[in-house]
Amino acid sequence: MATPAADAHLEPEIFPSRLRRLVDAALTGRLSGAARVIVPRTSDPDYKAFLYLREFVRRGIVRTLPPTVLFDLLQSDSPDVRAYDAERTRALLDELASVTGRPPSLDDVRQEIVRTNVARAAARRLVGLRHGHPRVSGAEVFPLLGAFWQLTPDDYTALASEAADDIARRPLLDGSRVLLAGAPMDSSVLHAEIESHGAIVVAEAGPWGSGAAGDDVACDGDPLMALADKYRRDAIGPRTPVSALRGSLLSILDNIDAVVVSLPPEDTAFGWDYPALRDLLQARRIPHICLCGDPYRPLSPADHDRLHTMVTPAAEARHG
Repeated sequence: MATPAADAHLEPEIFPSRLRRLVDAALTGRLSGAARVIVPRTSDPDYKAFLYLREFVRRGIVRTLPPTVLFDLLQSDSPDVRAYDAERTRALLDELASVTGRPPSLDDVRQEIVRTNVARAAARRLVGLRHGHPRVSGAEVFPLLGAFWQLTPDDYTALASEAADDIARRPLLDGSRVLLAGAPMDSSVLHAEIESHGAIVVAEAGPWGSGAAGDDVACDGDPLMALADKYRRDAIGPRTPVSALRGSLLSILDNIDAVVVSLPPEDTAFGWDYPALRDLLQARRIPHICLCGDPYRPLSPADHDRLHTMVTPAAEARHG
């Protein structure tokens, strides 16, 4: 998607596509009907985008932007951080309640957690159909998993369950099983590129694919603390501790034939983790390649050839 309005103000190779789309929507008035714009402090580019939006309003470049709120969720394990995250979660709830004029009770929050946990189970069922011997391509299932963030819990549960019922009746797919690692993405463009070589993307690091639902939120105590704890542990992004990233990868690698590591030009975090990932993959004798171009555009001819050279022997080795 072209973002000409944002491109006129944002530096190149700093802001990922999702932030350029957000800023472009703000500059062109497409967010004027929103009650709030919530920007998580997921990374330095996210925080910079928040500051840019505030500055656009201050300077009169944007006149119809709703109030922009920063949600700062830290991801270390110290007791002080846990308390801080719970406080920030309560502040976010208060901000959203000010829009509706109806502050929810803690029982209301618990009820929504229960509904969303049912939707999480439906998403995990889709993820399970990719494990071992997959029945669905990554390009097809990735949007189904990302829809977890777009639909109400009840709608998502119904639609994801219907999709899982259909996929479960399909034959098993054949091809080398690929993990898409590195910087998270919110598009299946790279999935389709990888799968055009006969491979199958069976998992990806990030919040929009196989990590969208994650584990259930336990709501037998303080539900806001439970929500803060859930996303402090589960969220995958530039601020995720290396130990958590490694743990999530270790749980996947036993059923992986090859790994594609996406490190786009705007990445300032995941490239630092690559040497440890490279050593881990070499120790397990899992082939991998790094792609450093824009993951939302077709691969260069050189990367196209490198990918084909990797996934074809991986598939042959799998079938022995």
